[in-house]
Amino acid sequence: MRRLLAIAGFLAAIFASPWVTIICMGLLAFRYPAWEVLFIGMLTDFLWMPPGFFHPLPIFTIAGLILVWGLEPMRKEFLFS
Repeated sequence: MRRLLAIAGFLAAIFASPWVTIICMGLLAFRYPAWEVLFIGMLTDFLWMPPGFFHPLPIFTIAGLILVWGLEPMRKEFLFS
């Protein structure tokens, strides 16, 4: 299931709406300590950010960091005990 969600996240980053990407990232981070979430977020930011020095924050990379590290205590408490 983890591989399927990771592949779906990578494909969503390339072909689908950002909402699909963030849903895949959330599902991965909710169930697994998935570092793939960071790479999916970085890929989404690199593909969809406008070029130049004056671009907005890398929102999907920051969201990936929050999802992976922020949900870690919840995963340890509810899913592994």
